[in-house]
Amino acid sequence: MDHDWGKVKRFEQEFALFVGAEDALAVSSCTAALHLSLLALGIGPGDGVITSPLTFCSGVHVIEHVGARPVFADVEPGTLGLDPAGLEPAIRRAKREFGARVKAIIAVHLYGHPCDLDALQQVAVDHNLAIIEDAAHCLPGKYKGRMIGSMYRSAIVPWFTCFSFYATKNLTTAEGGMLIANEEWLEMARRWALHGLDRDAWKRYGPEGSWGYEVLCPGFKYNLTDIQAALGMHQLRKLPDFHARRRQIAHRYNTAFARCRALELPVEHEDIEHAWHIYALRLKTDQLTISRNQFIDQLRSRNIGASVHFIPAHLHAFYRKKYGNRPDDFPIAYGAYQRLVSLPLFPGMQDQDVDDVVETVTELLDAGASAPGLHIPDPVPSQAEISPDVSTGPAIAKILRRSFDVTCAMLLLFLLAPLFAVIALLIKLNNGGPVFYLQPRVGKNFKIFSVLKFRTMVRGADQKGLLTPGHDSRVTRVGRFLRKFRLDELPQLINVLKGEMHLVGARPEVERYVSLFREQYALLLCDAPGMTDPATLAFRHEADLFKAETIEEQYVSEILPRKLELSLDYSRKRCFASDALVLFRTILALVN
Repeated sequence: MDHDWGKVKRFEQEFALFVGAEDALAVSSCTAALHLSLLALGIGPGDGVITSPLTFCSGVHVIEHVGARPVFADVEPGTLGLDPAGLEPAIRRAKREFGARVKAIIAVHLYGHPCDLDALQQVAVDHNLAIIEDAAHCLPGKYKGRMIGSMYRSAIVPWFTCFSFYATKNLTTAEGGMLIANEEWLEMARRWALHGLDRDAWKRYGPEGSWGYEVLCPGFKYNLTDIQAALGMHQLRKLPDFHARRRQIAHRYNTAFARCRALELPVEHEDIEHAWHIYALRLKTDQLTISRNQFIDQLRSRNIGASVHFIPAHLHAFYRKKYGNRPDDFPIAYGAYQRLVSLPLFPGMQDQDVDDVVETVTELLDAGASAPGLHIPDPVPSQAEISPDVSTGPAIAKILRRSFDVTCAMLLLFLLAPLFAVIALLIKLNNGGPVFYLQPRVGKNFKIFSVLKFRTMVRGADQKGLLTPGHDSRVTRVGRFLRKFRLDELPQLINVLKGEMHLVGARPEVERYVSLFREQYALLLCDAPGMTDPATLAFRHEADLFKAETIEEQYVSEILPRKLELSLDYSRKRCFASDALVLFRTILALVN
C-alpha cells in the first residue's frame, strides 16, 4: 500500500521558502514552539527570561513550565513592543532581586508590528542571551525589508521565531504553529516535539525507514497533523491576498479615525511592514465621558465585535501572587491596557462592514461617547499602584495581620456586648422586625458575601434603592442615631472573625457599582475589604452630600471615583503602623 507521508514536511518546506528560511518545524501551537525554544536552549530553574507583560498569558506560562522565572520589562509607548532601553535594567534587577541568570529574551511582535530587533540583538550580544521572537501576530511581517522568520540567518546569537496558526490568525490550520531556527537548534527542538524520539514517523515508517528508535529526552507530543498541514499549504497560497486586504482595511480605519481627537491610532514605522493581525486603538479617556469598558459595551450593543488585547500578564492572580507584581511596575504597558480597544479586522470583511465600524465608532466619539443613564469618567490615576496581596508577602505577615484582626474583633465584641444588647432592644421597640440586616457585597477575588449591619431602615426599604441621602424617610429614628456614630457597622466585626473582611481595607461595595469600576476593584479586591480606611473617613458624612434628584449619578460620577482613588493610594503604601493609625483616627471620628 502506498502512503503519502509528506504533507507536514511539504508544508514545512513551503513555509520556510515563503519566509526566507532554510527549514521549519511544524508544531501544534505557537505556545508549543515557544516551549520548544526554551527546551532546546536548556533553560530551566535558576534562569530568567525577559519578556513583555503586554502579551497573552501562554507566552509567559512557557517560562514557568521549564522552571525559569519570567522577568518583565516595559514596552515602547508607540508600538507597545518590548523596549530595548528597559532590558539592561531588567537584567540587573533579575540578578539583584531574584538571583536569576537571564538567558533569553522573548520579543513579542504585538498586533503584527515587529519589535526593534537590531537594538534587542545588541543587548543580547552584550549579555550572551538568546532571542525568541513571538511572531504569533506577525505573519507576514517585515523588519527593514527582511521577512520575520528569516532573521536567524544573519543573527550572531541563538535565534528562534515562533508563529501561530490558531483559528483567528492571518494563516490558520484551525490550530497549529511553526518554529524557525538554524538546523542545530531546530534538530534539538524537533526531538523534544515528538516524545523525545531520535527519529520521527517518516523516518520509521516511510519507504526507506526502519522501525527502531530510541528515546533521548522526555519529550512532548507537539507535532502538527497531515490534515492541518494540508490546510496550511492552501492558506499559505492565499496569504498575500489576505495580507493585502488586511492592509487595505487598516488604511481605511486610519484615514477615517485620523480626525478623531479622542483616539490614538496604531503605529507603523517606516522601516517595517505591519502584519495587521489586530487593529488596536487607544482611547484618550480624559476626553471621553465614559470608561473604556463602556465604550466596548456600546460597540457590542451595535453588533461591532470589539475587545481588548491583552490583560497584562503581571496583573493576573498567579503572577501577582507569586512575584508580588504591582500594576504600575510597568507603567507604559499598564497605561496602554487601560485604554486599548481592538476593532474587527479580517480579510472576509466587506466594505460595508468596514463602513459600519467606522460610522459607529465616529458616531460614538462625535457624541462624546455618551450613553443613556450613568456617565462614568475613568477614575484610575495613570500612576495608580496597589500593594501586593498579603498572600504574596512572607507568611509571617499574613499570620500577624490575621491574628491582629481576630484578637481585636473578639475583644471588641466582648466589650461591646452590652451595647449590642441595648441597640437590639431599641431597634425592636422603635420599628419591630429583625435586628440585623444582611446585604450581598463583593469581597476578595469578587466573591460575594453577606455584610452584617444593625438594621437602620423600615422593613422592606432595601428594595427601594441602594443609596441613602441624609434626609431619607426610610431611616428610622434609632437608625438615624446609629448611622450618625457609625454604630450600625459594628456587627461587621463578625465578618472580620469569619475572614470575609479586615479591620482596615477598602469598604465592600454592592455588585452593581463594582461592575461599573471593575478594573479598579480588580486591584483592591486582591485582598479582602475592610471596615474602615482613609476613604471611609473622608466620606463618613457621605449621606449629607447627596442631592435628592441625582443621587446615583452623583455617586458613580463624583463620590465613588474619589473614594476609589483614596483607597488605591492607601493600598499602595499601607503598612501595619498606617493601619493602626487609621483605626485610631476612626475611633476619634466616632466620638467627635
